[in-house]
Amino acid sequence: MDSEEKIVKFSAIDYFFFATLFIVSIAIGLYYVFTSKKQKTVEEYLFGGKKLKALPVGLSLAATVVSGSTMIGQSMEIYAYGMHTWMVMVITIIAAVILQFTFVPVFYELQLLSSFSYLELRFDRSVKQVASALYVVTGIIVITLTIYVPSLAFQEVSGINIYVIAAITGVLCIWYTAIGGIRAVVWTDVFQYTLIIGSALVIAIVGLYSAGGFRNTWDALDQGGRLTFFKTDFNLETRGAIWSYLFSISLILLGQFGISQYNIQRYLSLATFSDVKKAIWIQVILCEMILILQHIIGGVIYAAYKDCDPFLAGVVRKIDQIFPYFVMDKASVFTGFSGIFIAGIFAAGLSTTSTLLNSIAGTIYTDFLAPKSGTTPNCSFNKTIKIIVLIVGFLGIALMFVIEKLGTIFAITTQVFTLTTISIFGVFCCGLLFPKINSKGAKAGMVISILAVATLIVGGLGKSRDPLLPLHTDGCELGNTTSLNTMKLSNLSSGNQNLPWIFRINFQYYSLIGLMVNIGVALIVSFATSGNVVDDQRLLVPFLRKKQIQETPLTTLLTS
Repeated sequence: MDSEEKIVKFSAIDYFFFATLFIVSIAIGLYYVFTSKKQKTVEEYLFGGKKLKALPVGLSLAATVVSGSTMIGQSMEIYAYGMHTWMVMVITIIAAVILQFTFVPVFYELQLLSSFSYLELRFDRSVKQVASALYVVTGIIVITLTIYVPSLAFQEVSGINIYVIAAITGVLCIWYTAIGGIRAVVWTDVFQYTLIIGSALVIAIVGLYSAGGFRNTWDALDQGGRLTFFKTDFNLETRGAIWSYLFSISLILLGQFGISQYNIQRYLSLATFSDVKKAIWIQVILCEMILILQHIIGGVIYAAYKDCDPFLAGVVRKIDQIFPYFVMDKASVFTGFSGIFIAGIFAAGLSTTSTLLNSIAGTIYTDFLAPKSGTTPNCSFNKTIKIIVLIVGFLGIALMFVIEKLGTIFAITTQVFTLTTISIFGVFCCGLLFPKINSKGAKAGMVISILAVATLIVGGLGKSRDPLLPLHTDGCELGNTTSLNTMKLSNLSSGNQNLPWIFRINFQYYSLIGLMVNIGVALIVSFATSGNVVDDQRLLVPFLRKKQIQETPLTTLLTS
């Protein structure tokens, strides 16, 4: 048979289930528009009146982390590069423990509308605005990614142009986020997480059944060289080494869970710090469940195609499209299930997109617009913040033309979050952990570190992608694919030797390099400019605080 005959497309029932996702999501947004009479206040729109419960907030936090890029990216990383991503599960638990005793208590105690207001308290307004601007820019890039990934999956099963899909998806997500506020985002996330884990669980079970169980899947991974649990090579060009997870990717998780505006926004929507801790561990447990399913799915997909890789055979254009192809080809257990699966991928993307739209709009309003009048006028807030959501959303859609040229989904996701980590997480680390760093050092560290990592990313665009583990087409019924295989593999494995060594460093180490530059530059500049003294000990992590006789009111610090 030829490749065209092998591809299965959506049926009418698939489209019905897929459309249901959007109908339910929009209905939730509308519900909170018509039932929340306090929607016109900043506190209600951004924090739900600070009366939300730990379980839905934990579900929302998990749904935000589990974007379409992680759903597809993690599974296909295992397919193409092996099981090294298991370390994420360990680091997630370690990060949760660290955050409960360091960053999160500080933000919850201060109770600020924007997490970036901390930087104004600790340094000055200019540091806050630089960090806020960087968050907005990197957040828009992440929005682009969360729209691109499900659109890529939907293109594979429907044949509809990816830009048309992205435009429709983006507009619908922008709309229900703008009208519903944080309550709509949280409860939509709850629905979407249920859909994500339900579809992933079915795919994992069906995949294991079709592969003949765990033993056959394990044997296939072993024979294919995918059981790469511990790469201890300290060569900085190596992808998936244990050191990159312990010292670099861990920083991304700490930044994402600990200081990101959307996480802090959810922590502050809870009534007590005890509820915050519950929400963090609910998030961890739910994320671990998804990670386990992603590893199982990656394994069973490899077991299914170990003798006939769809990418080399020309059935799909990109490695990342093998996941939705597998569902259509092998794991569609009943008519309409493919629609539910693609709806799950869209759910993962929509949850992250809506969260980012809500938090970025809040950041722009509270950090750039509201301070100009000296207050936060509720009368103009409602209309203004909805306009911001629209503008940010459409910018995210427009950037799709750039994001699709940057490599595999896993690589793109890691590099985008690296930019956030080294700039924003870096300056928060400077403020929370290093009392001697002043505002001049903080700004210098942010700017120079992001320039350094941006240089690594841009300089590395010319290098070939990391070589894939062995893929085969011996079992295909597609005729002679030797020339096609040779061309694709040569494109993936040549061209690095002419680049300077610094640009050959694997992207998984970028966050470590960036954070070291950030803190190092901040310390040097601060000591060269007379250092600093922290007056309010609440601005430091608890274990660094000194006994303080009298605390300065936050309103005094913000207006001084």
